[in-house]
Amino acid sequence: MGQQVSLAGRRVLIVADFNRTSFGSAYYKSWFSLHNGFVRAGAHVLTVSDRDVAREAGLLAHKRFGQRRMNQIIVETAKGYQPHLAVFGHTDMTGGDTLETLRRAAPGTCLAQIHLDPVFRDQSMARFSERAQSMDASFITTGAPDTLARLAPRTGTVAFCPNPVDWSLAHVDVSAQERETLKYDGIFLGNGDHRRDPQVRELQENLVPSFRFHASGKIFDTPRLTGPAFLETLAQGAMSPNLPLDDRRPVNFLYSSDRIAQLLAFGITAFCRADAKLEQIYEDGIVNYTTIPDLAARMTELAEDDARRRAIGAKGRRIGRERTSAERVARYIYEMTLEGAPSEDYGWPSELY
Repeated sequence: MGQQVSLAGRRVLIVADFNRTSFGSAYYKSWFSLHNGFVRAGAHVLTVSDRDVAREAGLLAHKRFGQRRMNQIIVETAKGYQPHLAVFGHTDMTGGDTLETLRRAAPGTCLAQIHLDPVFRDQSMARFSERAQSMDASFITTGAPDTLARLAPRTGTVAFCPNPVDWSLAHVDVSAQERETLKYDGIFLGNGDHRRDPQVRELQENLVPSFRFHASGKIFDTPRLTGPAFLETLAQGAMSPNLPLDDRRPVNFLYSSDRIAQLLAFGITAFCRADAKLEQIYEDGIVNYTTIPDLAARMTELAEDDARRRAIGAKGRRIGRERTSAERVARYIYEMTLEGAPSEDYGWPSELY
């Protein structure tokens, strides 16, 4: 185990969708958390919001028409900033040619990409693997060794990365509050893509009538929640299921959407699919379930045992804020990309495949 690498004096460029069109209302998204993590780790950070730049540079504010200029701006920014590390998140409009041009404009810059989508999205995974050919390291929120090896264009380039938990998002600690003081026993905020609507409907049918369950945020065609309203509503629930998009598919090893990070930041007791084996990171700070009826039974049980619900939520909050904090995740990405190995045992699989 080597000495922990200091990011003081290091420059990090993050290229991702910072969604300026939402006027700051998407500030809880992972790219903002990652930005905060690099800053807390000591780095100076500059961002380029690729989709916004493409829209601004394009005819009729269409990002497709501004794609070429957007890529030029990424290269020009790197040339002026000369980052030690450039991190790309879901940058589907930036290909290998731009990345190689960036390397020439900013010699010595190391390149990394981070992907947060489930691996069953074949087109998205194909683009990830294609970009990985031009990256020094690529990270994905799935830990299955066979999947990582399949996605890697060459040995030693793809690794697992957990969702970064940004403690600054949470204005309350739900695990410190008694269930009766909260508005909801259980809550789910999210869209109804794929099979989310049927999962939530089945869950509601299996919960006892006295269980106060709330679902919104585009599920069942409810209005989308954004900005502080999203987090303030989330923090009114004692528990929340971390539902996959499609419950008919196995959940890949260690995979979760960024919902897990939001729940853990607040100390909300998270219920996760058992096949993801997320307890290998979060221990008994989460609750595993197998089927929707099993999920309903476990949520009902904890509604009747509030001390245990609070203890689980508190442990999940502590592990999320310490082990998978945005700062530690940022430091891990930096070390793996520039050094090829972690300086410490981060508490999650850290092999490059």
